[in-house]
Amino acid sequence: MNIFKLMSSAALVTSITMSAASAAELKLLWYVEDDAQEAIIRSVLDKYTAEHPETTFDLQITPYSGMIQKFQQFAASGIMPDVSLTSSMEPVIRPFLADLNQEIGPDWINDFVKGWADGARFEGKVIAAPLNVSSTGIFYNVDAFKKAGVEIPAQDRSWTWEEFIPKVKEVAEKSGTRYPLVWDVSASRWIVHQFQYGNHMFSEQAPVKVVMDEAKWQKSLDDFIAITKDAMPPGLWSGASSDNPKEIFLGGQAVAYMSGSWQIPALAANANFDWQAGPTPYGTVRSSIYGGDYLVAFNTSPNLKESVEFIKWMTSPKTQAEYAKLLGVIPTNLKADAVDYGNAKASQAVKIMQGELDASPAFAATDQAWPEMQAVWGPIKSAVTQAVAGQITSAQAVAEIKKAADAAVEAAQ
Repeated sequence: MNIFKLMSSAALVTSITMSAASAAELKLLWYVEDDAQEAIIRSVLDKYTAEHPETTFDLQITPYSGMIQKFQQFAASGIMPDVSLTSSMEPVIRPFLADLNQEIGPDWINDFVKGWADGARFEGKVIAAPLNVSSTGIFYNVDAFKKAGVEIPAQDRSWTWEEFIPKVKEVAEKSGTRYPLVWDVSASRWIVHQFQYGNHMFSEQAPVKVVMDEAKWQKSLDDFIAITKDAMPPGLWSGASSDNPKEIFLGGQAVAYMSGSWQIPALAANANFDWQAGPTPYGTVRSSIYGGDYLVAFNTSPNLKESVEFIKWMTSPKTQAEYAKLLGVIPTNLKADAVDYGNAKASQAVKIMQGELDASPAFAATDQAWPEMQAVWGPIKSAVTQAVAGQITSAQAVAEIKKAADAAVEAAQ
């Protein structure tokens, strides 16, 4: 064979081999609210592949409620995805998470909303990338209020909880709306009610210690239990009902809905009644809670370099603004452009929910930012739902929560 043909063939094989080696299909674990969100996520991934043809995705959708179990399975098997969406860095996966301080640089994390960026820090590392930030608060069925002849207060006024419950009950009765209030069954949604009475779990400064005043927590939990019985669908918070708060509110069957800013796109697209975000009721202080999502990369991945590049792209100012507009969320990158959500009602709702965060005390960020909190979310939900169901007293529920918090702090020492 001609030597030049042989060399040419060898070069072609080498080129193909190198091309195959540089291509990566990233195994991506994600959770979504509905099919519309999944379609948006796939469109974002398609855009990345269009800009980076060497990287494709194997998108695996997992229910949010099953994420912890999924992480436990990964840790037990040692077989991880390349990248995952998560709202918390569970202890079981922390040893497997890439340190973005090393992979991207130590100053990169400073570009993000501090309350949420702090949650990504762990033992001198940055083990997650802030993707979006969310705010918890009340949505109102404005049409129900108009029909009942009751005025919603201005955003800077709001009602106290003691004023709010009689008002929404009055509106429900006069407007013929089935329920005064629905509330997402979630530990982080519930704890906002504690925050609104000045109750929080951990110190706001290091060293982390448990600062719970059990008597005050118990009083607020008793108040919450009374609200579940007085204004919410029967069995919603005890687990005896399969009612979905979001579906109830979207169906026009509730006067008010305690949830978060991530619901805004669905409300804008699907609610066939006039609605608005806030003002959220309060106890002794105004408070929301910092929430949202992170992206994590796994240090066991053979595609770590590509995973980090994807994370950098997803959290860049330009992509953050585009992603926020598509999903109706709040960007975490402080350099992101102001977002036009393409819908006046949605844009106003996002602005209001962001304002709820701005008005919140520091512990609304620090309580969930401390790594110790990750071991307490499960016990919180279990204790509260048992207390609402009457299986344990509120004093026992708070004691269980404090026990879990104490154990988390002790384990971290």
